[in-house]
Amino acid sequence: MTTMDKTREDLIQTLVQNMMSVMRHVGHGAVPSEPELSPPQVRLLLSIARNPGGTSVKELAEMSGITPGAITQFVDVLVEKGLVIREGDPNDRRVVRLKLSDKAWSHHEKFKKDYLASVTRVFEVLSNEELKQLINIISKIDTSHGGKGA
Repeated sequence: MTTMDKTREDLIQTLVQNMMSVMRHVGHGAVPSEPELSPPQVRLLLSIARNPGGTSVKELAEMSGITPGAITQFVDVLVEKGLVIREGDPNDRRVVRLKLSDKAWSHHEKFKKDYLASVTRVFEVLSNEELKQLINIISKIDTSHGGKGA
């Protein structure tokens, strides 16, 4: 069956499978050896770093599409490794803010560089024009569902 012969439902199913496969490739990218971290831990650290004022577990869960319970498990390991600290929110004592420790900040640029290098390798098969098209398509979908887009 060629792409032209597929129904819209078949096409969407194929798209989802391919997107999941691409995300697995992105997720298995370079991981810093010091301190030893998994790809999801690196992504979580990079997400926390985006908001130096601190990020809640709920906010991280919404950003990543992972349950708050799973985020908490990841954070517990990062706290044990001395990479994340928990602080109370001065405006709402029910909320705990997650921040990078000084140790994590000292590794932050390397985490970012290694992660970007691994993601770049996944997408190296695309030309710059194809990357722009992909960004536009994904942004269009994201924006139509309440996302921020590009």
